[in-house]
Amino acid sequence: MKRKNKILIVEDEYIIAIDLKKILVKLGYEVTSFVGKGEEALIKAEQEKPDLILMDIMLHGKLNGIQTAELIKQKFEIPVVYLTALIDEETLQKAKITEPGGYLLKPFEEKALHSAIELALYKFIVEKQLKEKTRELEEEKTNNDKLLHHILPADVIYELKMNGMVDPRHYDSISILFTDFEGFSQITNQLPPAVLVDELNEIFSAFDTIIERYELEKLKSIGDTYMICSGLFEEQDNHAVRIIFAAMEMLNYLEVKNKSSKVKWKLKAGINSGPVVAGVVGTNKFTYDVWGDAVNIASRMENSSKGGEINISGSTFALVKDSFYCEYRGKLSVKGKGETEMYFVKEAKVKNPVEILDD
Repeated sequence: MKRKNKILIVEDEYIIAIDLKKILVKLGYEVTSFVGKGEEALIKAEQEKPDLILMDIMLHGKLNGIQTAELIKQKFEIPVVYLTALIDEETLQKAKITEPGGYLLKPFEEKALHSAIELALYKFIVEKQLKEKTRELEEEKTNNDKLLHHILPADVIYELKMNGMVDPRHYDSISILFTDFEGFSQITNQLPPAVLVDELNEIFSAFDTIIERYELEKLKSIGDTYMICSGLFEEQDNHAVRIIFAAMEMLNYLEVKNKSSKVKWKLKAGINSGPVVAGVVGTNKFTYDVWGDAVNIASRMENSSKGGEINISGSTFALVKDSFYCEYRGKLSVKGKGETEMYFVKEAKVKNPVEILDD
């Protein structure tokens, strides 16, 4: 059996309210109550939660119908249809502010009353569905934006939204860090897949937090390889210093984690500095990436590093020699690059730039 729509009558004339109730019952509605004051209407609206309120503009008490409807609009989601004998422009303009479901001029006909109520109920349902759909779309947009921010840098997202594309950019000097784990193949054979994924997720989440503090950009993580850049989008004279401090913090994090972990993670880090070209690749699945010899050398620095060490190239050393004590490793053979100067970073000579900002 179809549920009857519940209606609250707010009318200061008792005779009219009684007649109105009879008509509504005849039309198949349920009348929850009828009251003659705005203050009473607010109480009944909360208690009875009607589907619609028929509201006389002129009421007994301190609140008139327009004021009562405004309070109902603020507190509840209930459509209001005005009953009024007042048709002056000033009253109608005031009433419109509350966005009523309709108006009924006294004296009204049964057919007009029925039409006004049904139209108001239909309009309310449609508007409610529209609001819900808008909320869902906004929520979906927010989630998509969050996902996009995990994939692409903020400046790139802005350019993509504004222009529908991202122009490639050339950078004269940035620093690139690659990391992976020494003996990772052995670890994968020892750990169940779910445990391995949980471990990597925990570690990379900690790395994400670290690089955020240093205002670095994570470009990708593939397997156990983690790649970040320093100096993209904003010019930073100390981009090499920042990325080394971030790498040191990653090593410190793992040192603490290893004290209570069954798996002893040994991070290998490699850093190089130089010019790159950066841009977005892909159409459905976007990826922001960097290209150039500087990237290839950074990867070679990581391959030539050791567990627990940060291996930097000669070009990076030239940028940080006044900021860190480094151990010269000599010229080591690098695939595709021949003999290349390398250094292990040992200790900082200067205070961490992020800690200075925190102070």
